[in-house]
Amino acid sequence: MVQAKINEYLKGKQFFGHPAGLFILFFAEMWERMSYYGMRALLVLYMVKYLFVDPSRSAEVLGIDTLRYILETGFGPLDNQPFASHIYGLYTGFVYLSPFFGGILADKIWGKRKSVYVGGALMAIGHFLMAFENLFVPALFFLILGNGAFKPNISTQVGALYKEGDSRRDGAFTIFYMGINIGAFISPFLCKNLAVKICEVMGYSPEFAWHLGFSFAGVGMLLGLLTYHIGRGLLPDEDLTRLAPVKERKPIFFKTVAGLLGIMAGFMVLLMLPTVLQALVIIGVIAAIVYAIKKVENKIDRSKVAALVVLCVGTILFWAIFEQQGNALQIWADEKADWARLGLQPENYQSLNPLFIFMFAPILDAWWSLRSAKGYKSSSVRKMAIGATLAGFGFLIVPLASSFITVDKSLVNMFWLAITTWMFTMGELYLSPIGLSLVTKVAPARLMSMMMGMWFISSFIGGYLAGLLGSLYSSMSNNSFFLLFAVLGGAVGVFFFVAEKKIQTIIGNDI
Repeated sequence: MVQAKINEYLKGKQFFGHPAGLFILFFAEMWERMSYYGMRALLVLYMVKYLFVDPSRSAEVLGIDTLRYILETGFGPLDNQPFASHIYGLYTGFVYLSPFFGGILADKIWGKRKSVYVGGALMAIGHFLMAFENLFVPALFFLILGNGAFKPNISTQVGALYKEGDSRRDGAFTIFYMGINIGAFISPFLCKNLAVKICEVMGYSPEFAWHLGFSFAGVGMLLGLLTYHIGRGLLPDEDLTRLAPVKERKPIFFKTVAGLLGIMAGFMVLLMLPTVLQALVIIGVIAAIVYAIKKVENKIDRSKVAALVVLCVGTILFWAIFEQQGNALQIWADEKADWARLGLQPENYQSLNPLFIFMFAPILDAWWSLRSAKGYKSSSVRKMAIGATLAGFGFLIVPLASSFITVDKSLVNMFWLAITTWMFTMGELYLSPIGLSLVTKVAPARLMSMMMGMWFISSFIGGYLAGLLGSLYSSMSNNSFFLLFAVLGGAVGVFFFVAEKKIQTIIGNDI
């Protein structure tokens, strides 16, 4: 009764010129991102510094032997770091892939609200399972499924708060994006710093901080769900008449879930195949894409689809580079950076990217607007080229920082890591939102879903490649490893620069 009266009062109120429902979504997403990025900050270091250190401990993990068998069948014997990197890549890739299927379930069966509840509950279960080391693999599976249901269905509710053409819509998404980055920024402090401090005060073993940190991620997810539930009356009503008829929902559900699980299983089988067969499968996929493009009847649409596919392929390498922040770079930050001087933990490295996004996204947006007003507007493809190049250049800083490490293994100043991450962040801001916006602007209306799927698939492949390439970290010198990524980023940037004129001619020079 009291909650209903509060909701009725707030529903007509505006905060900073926006409906109260926006801030319900803001805090719900903030806590969900805190849980996701908190777990991500811990994941690789948890594997290489704790879970896989003791063979008897890792042997108790349900499903880990099967996972190791699959990966070692394809890649040969794997030490702890390469094994952890492959797992990180698989997890990251499938996290990018699952929202495509979660969107289908929301559109056809559950609606957005129920999907948020289902996804949040699955993610909370996954985080709490992470606190039990023997349930590590099932926990990752729950997190992948939960992310798929939650992620695509909360951001779309932001737009539904506003009528078509409402000038406040862009500002609303900016505020919502701030919530994402606040959650990502605070996550390492809650999931690692606080966990370590509690263990010190209570006299618990330092290893217990891992389990406590994952539990805090679960609590964060529950806080997000609680916020969403309390404020549900302030959110826009859903049109559930657009869902599939009741008798069709069960088949759709099983087909959708089977589709996701089938792709995951098929990908694992692909990893086990000999190199020649893997190459044949990849060639077959490329041939299928080319065939699908040629089947587009309208010549202009066909050219636009082909141009977008080329851009999606380029972004694969960008994501493989960018996701090293949670993988090899996190290990390097743990081994080489001087965190003790600032009283911080190595996992606090994960706070730099959201901090820089928070600081520089408005500045960059203002810079683009100023240039456009003066007639110097950069094309979307050129911005993507700059983004990839910046990400590549970021890796040039790491060998430079390593040169300051002396024979007594002194640690490098955090300043160098901050510069590297700043360049990654600027690269992300130049490429990620620009590329996604480009797909929505250029893709033919009847092919929009297919092209959005292509965009997410490129992120999926890039996420996995982050693990595959990151597995080279322990077998190469630091300088050689990071220079490899600098070259990859530069190559993507050069490719986009060279292809800019041709692609812009196809998609329109005003985009």
